[in-house]
Amino acid sequence: MNIGFIGLGNMGSGMAMNLLKHCQNAEDNLIVLDINDTALSDIISKGAVHGENVPNLCSQCDVLFTSLPSSKEINLLALGEEGILKNLKIGATWFETSTNELVEWEKVKERAPQHLTLVDAPVSGGTEGATAGTLSIFLGINEDVLNKFQPLLEVIASKPIRMGPSGSGYVTKLAQLHLNYLTAQGIGETLMIAAKANLNLSTFHSVLMNSCSKSYVVENYIPKVLDGSYDDSFTLGLAEKDIKLIVDLGKHLGVTMPLGEKVMKTYQKATKIYGSEAPHLSVVRLIEEENQKELRN
Repeated sequence: MNIGFIGLGNMGSGMAMNLLKHCQNAEDNLIVLDINDTALSDIISKGAVHGENVPNLCSQCDVLFTSLPSSKEINLLALGEEGILKNLKIGATWFETSTNELVEWEKVKERAPQHLTLVDAPVSGGTEGATAGTLSIFLGINEDVLNKFQPLLEVIASKPIRMGPSGSGYVTKLAQLHLNYLTAQGIGETLMIAAKANLNLSTFHSVLMNSCSKSYVVENYIPKVLDGSYDDSFTLGLAEKDIKLIVDLGKHLGVTMPLGEKVMKTYQKATKIYGSEAPHLSVVRLIEEENQKELRN
């Protein structure tokens, strides 16, 4: 079997490397493509095959995975004479693992030939989960397709979860991200209350971890605020993009989102001040600067 992978960024590189190990054990081939020559050369040196270009890669693939920044890149690669839809091997299945817009994915699906199976398959679990192969993957997929590909999906994810028909995966990813970003902004205010009262913030963090406040965000994000790194594994620009997708999804589904809109404005403000390449928890810097106090151990 030939497996294709396009997009070797923070998440894609880890997923692709795990698929490569699987391919080497199963005597399959992993064919890869990315605009980053360094990332591409690294995985090719370990045994992956250079896809050269989208038509060449797609024409060989029984299964394709993509991990891309936004719907703009997905649509650019999907559509047109040299795109995925036109060139993917007859009968192939495409797992799209990015955080994408439901409306834009529906447009892509409308253009897809009947012989292709398109699955929205966004992932969660961070770069550490991508490297370890322990991601959660939220699937808009039919049961029979999941049964066929579950062993392959378990190479990159400890939890391949069928959420329902096409589109369900994207909705799930954005809905859980909504709570993530609400909590990420909330930890800044929470820590500031503790700091202004002269509490030891490391001790306060351990209290939160043993209370009803315990969560992935509290466990993993607070240390990266307290050490001043603000978590450079994900950028402020990508976080701003996500929260806009969340608010847009709410509008599409007729959901009023006053908290989402407020958080979106805060991320937009932080991006304007610190730049899109700043670490995503730079949103907490706004609270530090407004209160003239850094949150440190």
